[in-house]
Amino acid sequence: MKNILVPTDFSDCARAAEDIGLEIAKKANAEIHFLHIINTPVDWVNLSLEKESLYPETQAEIGSAKFELYELEKRAEKMGLKARRFLVFNKGRIEIDQHITHHKHDFVVMGSRGTEGLRVITGSNTQKVVRHSPAPVLVIKKKTNKFEIKNIVFASTFEEDVHLPFHNIIEFADLMEAQIHLLYVNMPFQFKETDEIEAKMQAFLEKCPRGTCSINIFNALNEERGIQKFVENINADMIALTTHGKTGFMKMISHSITESLINHSDTPILSVNIYNQ
Repeated sequence: MKNILVPTDFSDCARAAEDIGLEIAKKANAEIHFLHIINTPVDWVNLSLEKESLYPETQAEIGSAKFELYELEKRAEKMGLKARRFLVFNKGRIEIDQHITHHKHDFVVMGSRGTEGLRVITGSNTQKVVRHSPAPVLVIKKKTNKFEIKNIVFASTFEEDVHLPFHNIIEFADLMEAQIHLLYVNMPFQFKETDEIEAKMQAFLEKCPRGTCSINIFNALNEERGIQKFVENINADMIALTTHGKTGFMKMISHSITESLINHSDTPILSVNIYNQ
C-alpha cells in the first residue's frame, strides 16, 4: 500500500474517511491524494475571468473547496506524509475511476451516507466506485473516536478462486495487526452440511499465507443478515468482501451483497473487485 486516494465532498462521512485515510497512510507510510469534484452551472475551466464574477455562489464554493483541500494537504504533511490535492470541475464519478488509474492508487478510502428508495437501484457515487475500482475500496459510514481494526470478517461462498483478492485483505489486516475471521453464511435455499463447508474453507486456507484465520459457519435466512449478525456477535471492526462489479441489467437481477451492506451497515466495509487483480 503506497498510494492512497481519498475522494471527499467535505460531508460528515467524508470527514470520517479523511481522518481514517490519514491514519492508514501514516501506518503504511503511503502517499495520499485528496480529490474534490465540483459541479458548476457553466464550463468553469473555459470561463473567462471577467465572467466568473457573474457566479458569486460558485466562486465562494470553489474558494471554500480550495481552502479545505489545502488544509487537508497541510495536515498530511505535518504527519510526515507526501500529499497532493485535486479540484476537478464537472467530471462526476468517472473522474475518480480515471484518477485511480492515472495515479496508480492501490487503496481508496471513501465515506458513504447509505441510500434509500430509488437510489438503492441507481446507486450512490460510492457504490459506483466500489463497482468499478481496480483498487480495494474502504467505505466509512461514520466518525469514530479511535480507528482501531482488530477483527475483520471476510465473508465468501468460497465457491470460486478468491485467493488473489484475498491477498489485499491480508495486506490490510497485517498493516492493522488484525485477526481475520472467514465466514460462510449457510442459508435454507442453499443449505450445505457443516463438514462440506469446513472442508472447502480448510482447502481455501491451505492455499493462502494466512493460515491463522478462524473458520466460521453462521446459519441465517440470507447472506446480508447472516454477515451483520455474525459481525455483531464477535464485535468485529470491519467487513471484507469481494465484488464482481455488476452493472446494468445484471446488477438489477443479481443482488449485490457488498452494495447492500454499504447501504445498511455502519461497520466499515473493505471491497476488492475480483476481476481487477
